[in-house]
Amino acid sequence: MNSKLGFHIQRRRHGWPNVVADAVPAIVKSLEWSIIDEWIPEEQSDLAKRERAYKWTSYNVFLLGRYPVFAQSLDEPADRAYEFWHRLLDGLSGGDPSRRGRVLERMRLFHAWEGYNEIGNGPDVADLGRFDAALARYFHEEGIRYAGGGFSMTKPTLEEWPDYYRALLDEVHAGRGDLPDFLHLHEYWFPRSDWATLLNEDGSIHGERMREATRGYMLHWRELYEHPDTPDEIKLPVILSEVGWDQGWPEQVGYRRSPCSDEEYLKWLIWYDQELQKPLNGIDYVVGAAIYTYGHEARWGSFEIDQWQGRGILDMLRAYLREANREPHPWDWQAAWGEAPSPVEESHFVLFAQEVSLDWRHALDNYLQRFRVTNGQSLDDALRIAAEHHHVTLVGSAGGVYGVPAEWEEEIRRRQPRTEIDRLEGLTVEELRRAADERVRWNDRYGRQIRAMRARTERVTPETPMLTRY
Repeated sequence: MNSKLGFHIQRRRHGWPNVVADAVPAIVKSLEWSIIDEWIPEEQSDLAKRERAYKWTSYNVFLLGRYPVFAQSLDEPADRAYEFWHRLLDGLSGGDPSRRGRVLERMRLFHAWEGYNEIGNGPDVADLGRFDAALARYFHEEGIRYAGGGFSMTKPTLEEWPDYYRALLDEVHAGRGDLPDFLHLHEYWFPRSDWATLLNEDGSIHGERMREATRGYMLHWRELYEHPDTPDEIKLPVILSEVGWDQGWPEQVGYRRSPCSDEEYLKWLIWYDQELQKPLNGIDYVVGAAIYTYGHEARWGSFEIDQWQGRGILDMLRAYLREANREPHPWDWQAAWGEAPSPVEESHFVLFAQEVSLDWRHALDNYLQRFRVTNGQSLDDALRIAAEHHHVTLVGSAGGVYGVPAEWEEEIRRRQPRTEIDRLEGLTVEELRRAADERVRWNDRYGRQIRAMRARTERVTPETPMLTRY
């Protein structure tokens, strides 16, 4: 089973692309949004860089972005969401409105973005829910997925949790905001003087004792989802956007200042990883857990996992991940969106129109390589059903020069009414490539999740009041 562990990157360290391509972690979270310039294979002119980028994208490494802000107020949550959104765009565009379109294009290449970070506790937790609903809508209107929450370790408490999700869902149901796509939170723990009591005689971790010692700190997301009042609607895919060892009080220090060795820290991370891999009520909710931190600012040096100042776990962690991640990450967490795997065998055919150009066919290179799907230009071949459930993907817009004509779609429906049909829209080679590559990025063979998101963001809600503009 693939590992759930990944990297939190504050500042990219030398050699990071080789590490990510070798370890292919479940998640990479970056505070430097220019990481995207090295992330997309098709944008790399150097062969080695292109091969590295293809490795991590083909293995479904999830890329999470965060834009740090220092002012994080929650009075008038809808207004604060508006301010955050425009502060983000101003910051990434250098204050140049003409660059916003390009910035949004680059932001869409991330799998999701965060909002506020580690605020909204106690009486403010309901306002954080309202803020997340409002901010989710801004992201969705631009075709970008949003991760709400951002809770610090041990938060929200089981008493605070209902206040958060009820306020959020009230905004969604009233048409004043959207449901985030993910819930993200931070999970930290720190070993004390009783470390030895949490081990078996052979030095391995005693699972039950460690779970009890870390309760309320690690796997806190499970406690929230197991709360008897938690509605299914809020049980979103979970991102552990910061994890590791943090003393917390009286000082925030990491594993390098713990009483344990690097080997013991890695042993503990592997125990945590194995716990994250366990489904909850049959659903694998966890996208990944970003270990804090690979690349750091000066204040956070005691958390650095790289080989630095004579210590570090990166070499050992890299070897563990390389062994665990021999296959692409399956993204089973998409089931939390209601996309359960099909219980029956499926066959799939990608149908091109006749006499298409070579460039038109090559627009689907990444898609065909990822999904290993049969393809061709024969309508009869497309209708040869090889499984109980058959699916045909039509290539190109019906009215385009090279698009599969509408008459073919009608013929498929007439001859095989049980066959499921979708269409990769595009009038030009570039439009078609973008549509196909978007499915690759989201591991969305038939485009179901992409269509669902667009339908949600395009819905009309005339009763929604205008937000205050500043």
